[in-house]
Amino acid sequence: VGGGGEYALGFFLDGSFEAGERLMTLSVSVLGAGAGGLSISADLSRAGHRVTLFEAARFKENLEPIRKQGGVFLIEGDAQGEVVPLAGVTSDPGRAVRGAEVVIIVVPCFGHEWFAKTFVPRLNRDQLVVFMGEGGGALVFHAVRKKLGKGKGIVVGETNTLPYSARITGPGAANIRVKKRGGVIAAALPASENNNLLSAVHALYPNIRPATNVLETVLVNFNAIDHVATVLANAGHLESRTTNMLLWGEGATPSVARCIETVDNEILAIRGALGFKDRTPYRHWLFEQGFLAKKRRTTYEAIHASALASSRYPCGPDALKTRYVTEDVPYSLVLISSIARVAGVDVPLIDGLIAMASAMNGVDYRAKGRTLEKLGVRAKGPRELLAAVG
Repeated sequence: VGGGGEYALGFFLDGSFEAGERLMTLSVSVLGAGAGGLSISADLSRAGHRVTLFEAARFKENLEPIRKQGGVFLIEGDAQGEVVPLAGVTSDPGRAVRGAEVVIIVVPCFGHEWFAKTFVPRLNRDQLVVFMGEGGGALVFHAVRKKLGKGKGIVVGETNTLPYSARITGPGAANIRVKKRGGVIAAALPASENNNLLSAVHALYPNIRPATNVLETVLVNFNAIDHVATVLANAGHLESRTTNMLLWGEGATPSVARCIETVDNEILAIRGALGFKDRTPYRHWLFEQGFLAKKRRTTYEAIHASALASSRYPCGPDALKTRYVTEDVPYSLVLISSIARVAGVDVPLIDGLIAMASAMNGVDYRAKGRTLEKLGVRAKGPRELLAAVG
């Protein structure tokens, strides 16, 4: 689960990851100390990179357990955990990125703008910035540096998801399962910098594949595909139940699975209209990420044979107030709908889910959500849109 993984999956079905030979040792700053940030900082430090972990001052208490125990307590799968020391732990933005070759921002989408505004003035053109989690961060960073008139020449890019399934297991502790087969793509903004981005990213994660551009990283968004439809379709059950629910194990009935598949098909249509060659359907992405032991014929079969089937979701009156709705609707589905309009593709179910979520939570997510226009991308059609990110 991208952006820190609030309800991240706890395991994979296909064993451990073989990363291959690391290409180089890098100085890395990891910004954000949620599940994703803890996992990335500990795993990269364990691999020999020099890692500094940053958390904003208002959340600096998250860093205290790491200082006290001398690092991040990292558990990989079912193995015994170990404390992995880091080169630095700080809430000072300047110190966090000083001397870093690669800066990784791994925060929920609603934190993208604050991190961009905070760090654009502190970065230089010798540094490379990568947003890891759900796509869209690179577009935010680009919009902020244009507004501030700073940060020109910095290579910025993003992935479509985290390279792990990650969850916090205690103070300063995380459990990870590295995505063995991949399922993670990355692109730079502009796409002409893709080679520079991937050369550094591959030194950290050799299995990350190149995307065409950041529109593709935005559109290959698994949370947008399987979170919102499942939660809204099960809203009554989620809000009235007092025990956790197997969200997909119980909630992904054949009709709900068809909704997930329809969202995926609408996004595939957008990808087709923009000329992207990769048309991998959602059910096969489950296999690519390691959630499935083998590919399945239908979305319903894939979900119920996958690790998703055992993933639990908290129920109660606030069940629709989690990031599965409050983040994935305004920051993902609204942006995807915005791209669809420019691409000339109708997305009736995606638009319907935005309207349903808005009505259910009493929030106009379309008005408050992330759009191309708000990000400073104005295009009348696919050709202009592709040129804007090229």
